[in-house]
Amino acid sequence: MAGTARPRKRLYREILTPALHRRFTRAAGWTLLLCYAEAIVLGDRSEYKLWLWFPVGPAGIRTLLLYICSLSVFVLRVAQLHLGSRTTASPFQTFTQRLLDFNTIQTFGWYGFSTWWFSEVYMWSASSDANLNWISEGKSYERPRLNERPIYLWCVFYMLAAAQSVLHLYYDYDKVSLPNVKTQPKNASEQRPLTTVNPITQLKALGPKLVRISAARALLMCIIGPTLYALFLRQIAWNFRLYIAKILWNLQRTSEPSKMPPYHISLIIRSAGSGFLLLLIWEISNAVFGAYVAQEPLKNGNPLSNDSGDPNGSLLNGLKSKNEVIKTFAFWELLYISQHSESRRKGIFFDIDRAGGSSWSQISSSCLDMLGSVGERISNFQAPKPVTPSSENHQELALEKLPRLSKPLNSDNILVKPIPPSTRLQSYETRAGDFAKSLGNSGGSSPQSPLERLSHHLKTVRDTSLSKEQQQLLSPSHAFSVVNSYIITFLRGRYGRPFRQTFPRRVCSVLFAAPYSDLGPVVDAVDSLTYLAKASIEEDGLGKVYQDVPVIIRAFTKTIQNLEVFVGIVQPHWTDVASEEGNRKVEEVDVLVECLKKGLRELVGAFGQYREDLGLGTKEMRLAREISGMNGVM
Repeated sequence: MAGTARPRKRLYREILTPALHRRFTRAAGWTLLLCYAEAIVLGDRSEYKLWLWFPVGPAGIRTLLLYICSLSVFVLRVAQLHLGSRTTASPFQTFTQRLLDFNTIQTFGWYGFSTWWFSEVYMWSASSDANLNWISEGKSYERPRLNERPIYLWCVFYMLAAAQSVLHLYYDYDKVSLPNVKTQPKNASEQRPLTTVNPITQLKALGPKLVRISAARALLMCIIGPTLYALFLRQIAWNFRLYIAKILWNLQRTSEPSKMPPYHISLIIRSAGSGFLLLLIWEISNAVFGAYVAQEPLKNGNPLSNDSGDPNGSLLNGLKSKNEVIKTFAFWELLYISQHSESRRKGIFFDIDRAGGSSWSQISSSCLDMLGSVGERISNFQAPKPVTPSSENHQELALEKLPRLSKPLNSDNILVKPIPPSTRLQSYETRAGDFAKSLGNSGGSSPQSPLERLSHHLKTVRDTSLSKEQQQLLSPSHAFSVVNSYIITFLRGRYGRPFRQTFPRRVCSVLFAAPYSDLGPVVDAVDSLTYLAKASIEEDGLGKVYQDVPVIIRAFTKTIQNLEVFVGIVQPHWTDVASEEGNRKVEEVDVLVECLKKGLRELVGAFGQYREDLGLGTKEMRLAREISGMNGVM
């Protein structure tokens, strides 16, 4: 009925956020178990055995305290969550963009807080035999003295935090990896094929690797830590801890560390073991978070928007969102609906009474906009840059604005005999002008400047003192070629890798959105249009999709042509010295082109017999068949 009110449309963000919260809770449960295991390891062996593991007691308190270290990683991941790969031309460009970025500062800050908290919990949990108290009491006649053993551990923890922050940024831990291609054919039993691996399965596979990584980094710090501590950190850390300790204890006004750092074998082993536990919390927290967030946008096997009073309206809100995470999950859900949910597909086809157009028209428009953004970026890259005014024009404009310091040029007839000067000043001006004219009209070569005479003298010395081979070796062109050879050798080496602008990265930095790639949503948009258009043959009783099929076929064809031409004309950067000459393979472009060709084959095969009714010309259909690889299909 026309007077029936449409149910309230929930924003897609309001639907997605609770789903992410549920995944966050499940991930937190696994890290809580890890913290409980580490709390048992950190327990004092001299305690009663029951309290060593019983959750309601010291073990439980240590678990909750250690969990704050893991929670710090979760807060960091939520704050900097993104789903696409970086679209910078080189790692060095990423470094220059992120060096003073707030996310970089935030990364170091959260790992630093996690380190400080872990160090306090660890030293509080250590037994008295470990000698990790702030103060060494000494003998009865000695004054309390600052204990350097906890200072060394404290520095080791912070060095691990700095290293972990750098690795977090370099390897882009903030990215949650989603499959770019999420479509799989239905099996015989009509069960929904999974496109992501179960989180528990992922953790079982990653667990041994994460343990090895944590152990290797802890051992490496155990080796280089004493040297770094003695050379750079010892005095700074001692002064800082001494400043705080003087507030709490009565210490000597002038106190210096001992001549030798506290490099006892027990302390070195303890630093390696505690560093391993801290690194394991960080690595597993990152892995668990990524595994759970990367799951499909489903709740109990149904699309998330099914919980909304207006499912199509909520989905459309997500497709039009500017937020990367919301838009990515919305297109993923649309793909699931187009492939696996017949009831939702029919709801889209028959939902025509909606502000802004029918659900199908708005969905197809959103998908085509995602696809069209690729061609728009190609056009922007190939468009000629606007011409800026030349330096000469700038000088002319500047001269026009300057005040005139002399008389304007004489516009009278220069052939008429000039009027003789009547004043003394005019007489001086006339004589000076005649003298200048005489110099300009005098024959012979003009006098050389000092620089010209010096240059001529140096050339004479060079010709008489050096042979032609020696002169060639000292020429600017030869020096440039030598420097260039050293640069190429450096770029080919291991340390030159961050400075290379490889061909695939250069192409992706143009084709896909910045700062993070939107390849996943673009592929989902293409597959969604393909599946919805094919399903409309049997399910679209109103015939709305039928009218837009030519637009979809033309968009697919044009995008494939643009991508193939663009990849063929882009020239490799001069720093790309490691790739083979003539190799223009870009994995991301191949994924998108294959997805478009597959969709084009399915659309041409399903609607080819209706070519005339669709308004598609013979040339258009022939071109679509050739591009999609259907040359022999008629």
